[in-house]
Amino acid sequence: MTVVAFASLKGAPGVTTGACLVGATWPAPRKVVVAECDSSGCDLAARFELSSRCGWSSLATAARRSHSSPELAPHLQQLPGGLDVLVGSGTRTPGADAGPTSAAVLLASATSDPEHPWDLLIDLGRVRPADPSPGAAAWLDRSDAVAVVLRTDAASVLHVRDSAPDLRARCEDRVGLVVVTADRYPSEEIERFTGLPVIGELPFDPAAATVAAGGHGGRRRLSRSLLVTSAFGLATTLVVGGHRPLPEPRPEPNLEVSCRGATP
Repeated sequence: MTVVAFASLKGAPGVTTGACLVGATWPAPRKVVVAECDSSGCDLAARFELSSRCGWSSLATAARRSHSSPELAPHLQQLPGGLDVLVGSGTRTPGADAGPTSAAVLLASATSDPEHPWDLLIDLGRVRPADPSPGAAAWLDRSDAVAVVLRTDAASVLHVRDSAPDLRARCEDRVGLVVVTADRYPSEEIERFTGLPVIGELPFDPAAATVAAGGHGGRRRLSRSLLVTSAFGLATTLVVGGHRPLPEPRPEPNLEVSCRGATP
């Protein structure tokens, strides 16, 4: 079983949408589920008109009533295209808070099928690496890979650079950056500036991202978009564990000047 945590450090760069696109392109025949473990939760239920009662809340209830690990399938819903998701339930989402039952242990036990194990993509939303919530800390510690999604604006890159020591201290070589490219700073510069490896790029494509997030638009166009192609490349990297070594944190002069002069 592979567990990948998706998170951001600043703003809303599209963590949920990115996790779902990666899940939708996850290499077959592996089974995968996207689990909302963000304290603000329920984005998927609202976007795709799903029930917030079937998901974390029903799984936690089943666990309390059972003396063994509950089955996961009855608590999953599907997005258009067939991706299985475990939706959150706002601040009561077990994945976001420490409770009587550890969400990480609960979900890991529910997905542990020796013959057909599930891979887990965990949507953590925004996290604070220096002081994560108990739920976020559990997932950061347990994940095989931590994908930090960021845009290429100066403020976001600076924030990642400042948080890099805490990320490396907690996640070591399991952390990598997923850059939402917008023709600002090349990934190579971001790597050198932050000291963290870039493990994937997603193009800045608002039209395709809107469709992927449940908005109106041509799904056929989405399926042929560079956004989906890039998500598949990232999924393949995560499945095989293809992380590059951490680069030496060597600030790029031009980027340093641009960031210092930027207005957040």
